[in-house]
Amino acid sequence: GNTKYSGDITIPSSVTYNGITYAVTGIRSRAFEGCSSLTSVTIPSSVTSIGGWAFYNCSSLTSVTIPSSVTSIGERAFERCFSLTSVTIPNSVKSIGDQAFYCCESLKSIIIPDSVTSIGEMAFDRCHSLTTIEVAKDNTVYDSRENCNALIHTATNTLILGCQNTTIPNSITSIGDRAFCECFSLTSIVIPNSVTSIGKDAFHGCYSLTSVTI
Repeated sequence: GNTKYSGDITIPSSVTYNGITYAVTGIRSRAFEGCSSLTSVTIPSSVTSIGGWAFYNCSSLTSVTIPSSVTSIGERAFERCFSLTSVTIPNSVKSIGDQAFYCCESLKSIIIPDSVTSIGEMAFDRCHSLTTIEVAKDNTVYDSRENCNALIHTATNTLILGCQNTTIPNSITSIGDRAFCECFSLTSIVIPNSVTSIGKDAFHGCYSLTSVTI
């Protein structure tokens, strides 16, 4: 992998080139891709966007500090960050791109702030250790109602991502594509009468699943 950056790094808020100082306002696409020895990164408050694939396959990255200036997290930005155990999404982020945290196998919990209005496809797919999803109470687009450890699209009453210990509330009418994909520890699931459709690959790779009540 890329060895240009390693260990714990702090991205500066400005850089000087040919005697001219420029503010660092974004992390460009693939900026740290494949930096397999990068363990932690602190992003300055001058940054407003994290580009697609920015930290793709940073396999040793355990923590990242995202400032409240960031409004968007690009597609596949943290995909395959296998060691990432936690991440705080600030209440400034409006969009989380497709597969942004795909295959973050050590990620245990996630909090979606009320500012987020768009979450891309498979954003948290294959997060095998994910047990808790919490959506801020003032978010009008997504929900984790009734103590449900799941990500729910409020307008459509669709459960779009479930955890290993999800209780599906009776208000849910559909289960989205890949909602429980590769929840390895999921042993049983009860689908309430309110559900009328189950998306493709909804329980793909649930090897421990022994009981399903529909």
